[in-house]
Amino acid sequence: MPVASSSRRKSARSRREPSSDRIEEDYPSQDAGNNDDVEGGDDEEEQPRRKVKQEKKARKRARGDSESDNDPPAVVDDDENDRIDIENFHDQPLDKKEGGKLSGIAQDWEMIRKQIHQGSFSLAKEVATSLADVLEGDDANQALSEVDDIMKTLIDIDHEMQSHEKTLSGMYQQLMCGEPIEGAVDLYEKEVKKRINEFNDRTTRKKYGSNDQYVQFKQGIFEVQNPGENIPPINDFIPREEGDESDDDDDLEIGGVTQDFKCPITLTMLVNPMKSSTCGHAFSGDAIRDYLKKGPPSGKSCPAAGCSQKLTMAMLVADSSLEKRAKLAARRAQRDDDNSDVDDDEVIE
Repeated sequence: MPVASSSRRKSARSRREPSSDRIEEDYPSQDAGNNDDVEGGDDEEEQPRRKVKQEKKARKRARGDSESDNDPPAVVDDDENDRIDIENFHDQPLDKKEGGKLSGIAQDWEMIRKQIHQGSFSLAKEVATSLADVLEGDDANQALSEVDDIMKTLIDIDHEMQSHEKTLSGMYQQLMCGEPIEGAVDLYEKEVKKRINEFNDRTTRKKYGSNDQYVQFKQGIFEVQNPGENIPPINDFIPREEGDESDDDDDLEIGGVTQDFKCPITLTMLVNPMKSSTCGHAFSGDAIRDYLKKGPPSGKSCPAAGCSQKLTMAMLVADSSLEKRAKLAARRAQRDDDNSDVDDDEVIE
């Protein structure tokens, strides 16, 4: 059997030995022409890779054993340290920079109260005048009493909303004067509660007798039920309670006013009425326009008897509520006339 020469064996060994820079370990040279000379080359190339994998697994096992032996505390998320302890976090003082926010919230309360809640007042007044027109006797009293309770509840809610609005406005003014506010939440809640309690402690007359919405509510009912009669003072509709002034001290009350649903110009029932913002007299829309067209741009005297106020179109506003009340009063007066004619006929027979 032929034996390789010494020079050939040296050449084979030199090819199998790794280079000093370990290039051969990671990227072994592939010489297609000498594969027959080197046996087991693939096994030698895989050995360094296997060794690295085994070392990694050993390190992982060692690390796992160490953690279980020492039983270290659980890792805490960094976000936990950034969270605020709400239970122990006190209100921060407010300064002038936060004043604009308080003012904005106060305006939100005002918007809700005017745009949403005020519509409820108009609805309650329309329902009351309609019931007063179609019902009579005990049925009318029962129905109107229920609407009266609703109206009072609406006024209570309206005052509560005003309490929030006024409290925030007061805090805003304090900040604008350069006075910081400590404990803003507590101050806000206490002030709102104080305002509400003060209102609730008033008598019925003091709560509702001077409220414009309630006065209009009662006047509308009276006008429909008693067309052409003087409207008594509002306190005549509200029983006196302890804490109210004597009924004899009514000199300052407004009473004895008669709502006239006839136009001072046409002397007929008001149609599309317009009301003066200066003297309060109402006129049919077309009639007052024609009257003012004939005068100078500076205006003319009010055509109502005994009134000398100057009038211009800019001083007149449409009054749809007055128009509805006028129609109801006219309808009721017509029914009364019809009933009177029937009674006369029965007497003649």
